[in-house]
Formats: sequence, structure tokens, C-alpha cells
Amino acid sequence: MMIADDSDEPLHPERIPELIPENHATAKQKFEAVRSLDPTALAELGKQDLLLAWWSFCWLEAALHPDDAEVWPEEVAEALPLAAEACRRYEAGQIEDGEYYPAEAVRHRILHERAKGSQSQPEHQKADSSET
Repeated sequence: MMIADDSDEPLHPERIPELIPENHATAKQKFEAVRSLDPTALAELGKQDLLLAWWSFCWLEAALHPDDAEVWPEEVAEALPLAAEACRRYEAGQIEDGEYYPAEAVRHRILHERAKGSQSQPEHQKADSSET
């Protein structure tokens, strides 16, 4: 994988946009890149690559919370190794709160869905002036 910045520096606000997927296809691609990795391979991932995959998964599954991974539905079981690695790094102090809890990615997904929804909704018919 190509790594834009693999430093162990804390997440700075200017780096947040790099981690937020533009759309569903991008998020899926970034998550799929690590989905089948075993725990050892995940542990060897650079910080940036791990965060890209983690934020992408959280964008895709915006209703899930990292702290509840033990009770996530079976449909997302393939993401549990990624969640475990993100948690391990968070607990070890290798990633910060804002990196482990990607609220900006979730917020972006919500806004993305709202924008999609408003584009696909038919316009409301206006009342005929003779009817008012």
C-alpha cells in the first residue's frame, strides 16, 4: 500500500480530510484493502493505512460504535480484526481519541446520505393559486 504519511504523530485537523472517504466506493475500496489481513499483518500496517481502513469502515457502518465491537452484528464480523487492532493501538497510546473515534467520518457519511436523499426526492407540487 502507498502511504502518504506514516508518522506516529497525533492526528491534526488538517489531516482529517485525508482519512474521510469521498463516497461509498472509496470507503469500500479502502476497507477491502485490509479486510482479509490476519492480526499479524494488521499489526504491521503503518498508522496511516490502518486509519484509512478504520475510518472507511466506520464511514460504511456509521451506526456502529467502536466501544461496542463485542456486540456488533454478524454481518460485520469480518471487520472485528481491524477493530481489535485499532483498539489495541488506542489502548497502547499509538493512536489518539480523535483517530480511534472517527466522528468526522461518521458526520461526513450522514451529510453524504442527506445530500443523496435530497437529490432523489421529487419536488413538492405547489398548490394552484385558484385553490388557495
